[in-house]
Amino acid sequence: MGAMPFCAAFGCASVHKKGCGVSFFSFPKDSARRKRWTIFCRRDKFVPENHSRLCSKHFSTDQLERDPNVLERLGYVNARIKLKGDAIPDVPLRVQAAPLVLPPKTRGAFAKRNKPYLLHEALQEVELRNGNDATPVTIHHDGEAPPNSEPKTAVEVPEPEDPPVSSSQTCTTLTKKCQASITVPQRTRRIQVSMTDKNCITVSKGVQCSSLFDGVSLREAAGLVPLAEPKQEANQFILDEDTQSDVEEDEDQADSDYDPFEEEDEESDEEDQVYENGIPLRTAVHPEEERQFLVAESCLAKLLEKCGICGSPCMSSLNFTRGTMVGTRSQCTCGHVCEWESQQCLNGMPWSNIFVAGAIVFSGSNAAKCLRLFQHLKLQMMSTSTFSRIQSAYVIPSCIFTWDYHLETLLQEYQGQRLTLGGDARCDSPGYSAKYGSYTLMDLETGKILDFQLVQSNEVKSSVHMQLEGLKRGIQQLVDAGLQIDNIITDRHGMVRKFMRTEHPDKHHYFDVWHVAKGISKKLEAASKKRDCADIRPWIKSSVNHCYWVAASCGEDGYLKEQKWSSLTEHVTNKHEHCEHGVLEEDRLWIKEGSRAHKLFRDVVDSNYLMRDIPKLSPLHQTYGLEVYHSVVVCSSTSL
Repeated sequence: MGAMPFCAAFGCASVHKKGCGVSFFSFPKDSARRKRWTIFCRRDKFVPENHSRLCSKHFSTDQLERDPNVLERLGYVNARIKLKGDAIPDVPLRVQAAPLVLPPKTRGAFAKRNKPYLLHEALQEVELRNGNDATPVTIHHDGEAPPNSEPKTAVEVPEPEDPPVSSSQTCTTLTKKCQASITVPQRTRRIQVSMTDKNCITVSKGVQCSSLFDGVSLREAAGLVPLAEPKQEANQFILDEDTQSDVEEDEDQADSDYDPFEEEDEESDEEDQVYENGIPLRTAVHPEEERQFLVAESCLAKLLEKCGICGSPCMSSLNFTRGTMVGTRSQCTCGHVCEWESQQCLNGMPWSNIFVAGAIVFSGSNAAKCLRLFQHLKLQMMSTSTFSRIQSAYVIPSCIFTWDYHLETLLQEYQGQRLTLGGDARCDSPGYSAKYGSYTLMDLETGKILDFQLVQSNEVKSSVHMQLEGLKRGIQQLVDAGLQIDNIITDRHGMVRKFMRTEHPDKHHYFDVWHVAKGISKKLEAASKKRDCADIRPWIKSSVNHCYWVAASCGEDGYLKEQKWSSLTEHVTNKHEHCEHGVLEEDRLWIKEGSRAHKLFRDVVDSNYLMRDIPKLSPLHQTYGLEVYHSVVVCSSTSL
């Protein structure tokens, strides 16, 4: 029969007995919580084992899933106590554990500073042991007797006379137990204090007090020689070689004109613009070229407090608001009435309303968040419904008109040219649940968008057919405009590949290298995670680079692309008969031929599906510019 469990906390005498009313819990397996439980026990060199327990007295009700007092009131007497999943003992121990005594660290600097103490105690002990019959010996600065003196059987240290001490300064020499520094205050690498302030008293790291004023030597502080009068330059620090360079660097950087807040103010006020001669405010300027300013209500009232006709005081009031526009009415004591509006209007619509709606859409911001921002700022702004009306009536038609204008210009410019297009699709959500998809065609020579088509999933069989439908509409749109398409680069979509092969055999269809290399990288990464296949991982990046090199070095020669790509399976085994570089002498982690890793590597590289697409790798142009365009569209799509 095993021993009864007991509480591992220091000073806790709880032992598991029948009817004791105390529950015992095992230490958690989680390393972080287990460490906190161990520290709570406050036991020196304690390592919890499987049989170690901690009783319920050290856990408050906040750490329990059910309060035992509530259960007892409900009739569940001696109900089982269960801790929460992240429970930590939080009831302090009644008996405080003894602090852990760490072994002292031997340090050369400390032993050097402690040497005068030891010498002084040794001399006092000899004096007490031998009495006053011994002949006194003069102690030199190095703490030893004169070399020419004969050794004596007893050593006497004369008591120093009380030195004259001024009323303003007193010096008290403490014993070793007081842990007072008896060395000249000096800065070390562990005490980073300023050395330029002469009124600063510096103590060591291990001795956090000071019993001496500046200028007291070690022998004077130890009571071996009379205390001398303090000098005016007594508080000059004596630096060792290690800290001398640090002090010189600090002195070089010291500047009497330095203001730590000045640089911060300059950085915070970088956007402030101060004009020496001033810039005159313009009156005859188009609204879209005007600068907009925020004006506080009090400043506006101060601006309108005097009549512009007679200069008499005016009573100004807010006449109306219209979105971002405000109108005021001022009447002076002489009866003059002046009405003022904050901006111009376009057929009754304030210009700033249109500008704010356009800025929200063009920046890709969310209209609801922007309008809420203005509301928290207490800035006069239009409502959400007004924004929607302005967006539908002004912003969207302006975008469509601008696109149609530039598209017509591009189509006229590209007449008679043979184009190299890049096509890629973007859906509103990943996977097979997308509702909308857009297909974009870009001229890869100039990086300009020639056409984009928006397709809804209910227009085709499923969401996977939206990419093919967008490509069909885009090509037909450009063909009807009279453009000649010579090359087109897309991804490896199966429907697109068949469509280009059957419907447009006269056009060269290439695959984007990035899409092909991404598929190869994912498959090799999955293969490297299998058993005994870790040797594949160092070759993943090399395989991707090899794919780009094959596409760029072979031009339109599809057979040569196949041969160069197939040589990769032998290259990784350190066989270079079909490589252009010849034999390599570098030390690399080669894959062993015939191993499981080499078999899986060859299955990915020499797969029939991939070998069929290698000859169609694009030799020159890629669709990375189209990917960048799509990232810009994503930023603005949330507001449309």
